[in-house]
Amino acid sequence: MIFVLRKICNLHLALVCVLLVGGELHAQDEKPRITDVEIGFDGAYKLGCWTPVQVILEGGSIPLTGVVQVTVPDGDGVPTTVISPFNRPVGIEPGRTTTVNLFIRVGQSAAPLEAKFITADRKNSVSRTFFAGPESGDGVIAGGLPATNRLIVALGPALGLGDLLANESVDELSRTHLVQLQSTAELPTEWQGYEGVETLILTTSQPEVYRPLIQNAARVEALRKWVELGGKLVVFCGSQAEELMGANGALTELVPGKFTEIVDIQQSQPLETFSGSEQAITSDRRVNFQVPVFTGIRGRSEAVARRGTLEVPLVIRSYLGFGELTFVGLDFDKPPLRAWPGRVGFLQRALELGDSRTSQQGSNETIVQTGEDIVTQVRNVLDQSFVGVTVVPFALVAFLVVGYILLIGPGDFYLVNKILKRPEFTWISFPLMVAGVSAGAYWYANWQKGDQLRVNQVVFVDFDATTNTVRGTAWTHFFTPQVAKFNLSFRPPLPDSTAVQGLPLVAWLGQPGYALGGMQSSSGQTSLFDRGYEFSPALDAMNDVPVQLWSTKTIIARWVSKTPVPLGLSLSRTDDQLLAGSIANQSDMALADCVLLYGQWAWDLGQMPAGTTVDLSTAKQPRMVKTLLTSATAGDVTITNTAADGTVPFRLAQEDVTRLAKTMMFFHALSGDRYTGMLDRYQSFLDMSHFLDQPDLAVLVTKGGDQGGQWLNGDKPLGGDEDRNWVYNRYLLPVGPALENEKLTSEQ
Repeated sequence: MIFVLRKICNLHLALVCVLLVGGELHAQDEKPRITDVEIGFDGAYKLGCWTPVQVILEGGSIPLTGVVQVTVPDGDGVPTTVISPFNRPVGIEPGRTTTVNLFIRVGQSAAPLEAKFITADRKNSVSRTFFAGPESGDGVIAGGLPATNRLIVALGPALGLGDLLANESVDELSRTHLVQLQSTAELPTEWQGYEGVETLILTTSQPEVYRPLIQNAARVEALRKWVELGGKLVVFCGSQAEELMGANGALTELVPGKFTEIVDIQQSQPLETFSGSEQAITSDRRVNFQVPVFTGIRGRSEAVARRGTLEVPLVIRSYLGFGELTFVGLDFDKPPLRAWPGRVGFLQRALELGDSRTSQQGSNETIVQTGEDIVTQVRNVLDQSFVGVTVVPFALVAFLVVGYILLIGPGDFYLVNKILKRPEFTWISFPLMVAGVSAGAYWYANWQKGDQLRVNQVVFVDFDATTNTVRGTAWTHFFTPQVAKFNLSFRPPLPDSTAVQGLPLVAWLGQPGYALGGMQSSSGQTSLFDRGYEFSPALDAMNDVPVQLWSTKTIIARWVSKTPVPLGLSLSRTDDQLLAGSIANQSDMALADCVLLYGQWAWDLGQMPAGTTVDLSTAKQPRMVKTLLTSATAGDVTITNTAADGTVPFRLAQEDVTRLAKTMMFFHALSGDRYTGMLDRYQSFLDMSHFLDQPDLAVLVTKGGDQGGQWLNGDKPLGGDEDRNWVYNRYLLPVGPALENEKLTSEQ
């Protein structure tokens, strides 16, 4: 009997164990899985730029809600985390796939990515780490492209750009990468997702590709806003223009005028001339292209064909906000243009892939390309410009290290053996020497670097007088004398009545290249901080940002708003392509160092006190843009050692913040790649050279005051009384034709 009872007990015990194990396995099955992440555009993205990321989750056995987090290192190797909005929880259903869209900013080329799904009770939270490799795969993501690479994204039928890019640079830091997308679903839903894209190309001969955009206004709005903030869009649209660019078309907001009709063009000569090719499009030179016609064209027409008395531009250099819009009224992915040998030259010119768009006369000094980005030089200068902070030369550090080794080695030996003649005293002398040297080093470092937080800031504020739109960008480099954490947000320099259109976008700013601290460094930066910091869901704040002792951090803020431009304008072009008219300063503050740019010419207007008007007929004679922007007096300090034409060589200008800023603001107009020997691809949206090609726009550049916006640490200002600010304002000014100038004169 006892034996039978023992058997029954053993069976019950085994059954309980089975149930417990089964329950545990069932509980494990209930958890969702992170099956994959998709980053960038078909896996391509640039380091130091916002890029889209999709986290793909597979539901478990029960419905769950939570948030998704993605963690990647910044340019200093500190982990950064973005998180989905708390007010819109992510829902996961059993057996179903859920995709969550976020935006991340990767700071190291071989950085791993950690994705998490976190529930409120954290019982069903899951995470997965993806490692960087040469190609994406199971558990592997592609490494980021250097910030100095050119990333071109194309949507629609392929143009066949392989031949065009065959002769591009093979240098790792300056390569061009082409990504071909197949669906509008691959486009970001927020403008910052395009930040790493240099050029977006849309080909439209298959309109079904773009029809989904009619039902997805967010993607169109994101694309339009990116262009308005400095992006570059190239649209190829011929036969399908009526559907896509007519009333309520998917691309109506992305055209250089108002679509009216499609006409047949049977001329090939304008295309052949534009491409520089001597080869005909067809052997008999007979062609028939369907080309859209626009009214109220905004911009400059090129490769103009004729249909009777009607002029039909085949290429239009236009603009949208602060960005570039190039429209080609042809379908280059279809024959006969698809097989035309001259298409490479045409596309090369239409896409403007060269680094120097405009070549102006100036200094003949040409610098060998280094592959570095000019942003790196700006960071270096800001790093050396803190008030009360002295950078200790490396040679001095090396000398002191050698001296320290000699002191605690031969010095201590000589002291205790030759002078004191008591070797056992080394137990006292050695610690005293170490303590004394350590105390001296700390005192010297504190004396050199100070005990105050310092902030250096460069701000670019751009005003569009035609739309009253304001675009702002602030680069801030700050130094902290102690280990600290910061809760950072940004307050733009706007009047109280002015509303920011969307919260300011804040982030860290990396250093391109392979140099120490560079994002492309193979070893990467090693951080002492494991926990890192978080971005707010709206990306308008960074919380608990750690910075090491006596270290610096570079951060960036971008914003856009609407505010009236405080200028009275009456500008028109003359028959010899100069400007006539006047500019009135209607603000309550003086405008300093005013320079007016139009085409290849620049006028030095000097100071414009509040309430004054400058008449161009009494202004100084104009000079070439490059000559004036690189002149002896163009910087913070006057440089007398100039070239024969009066320009300052870059080797003498590269330590001057204002000269660097002016070079970046009009990099292509100054032939910046040849002038500086550097690239301008990391923050190239700031380059407004393309407006100098527009006959209906001029650019006024002024130096602002000390206030270029304020970073906040929590609710307190970041910085002190000895911070340094370089603020530059640029105004896009409408220019009327010569006839209007004559009317204005007669009316007055």
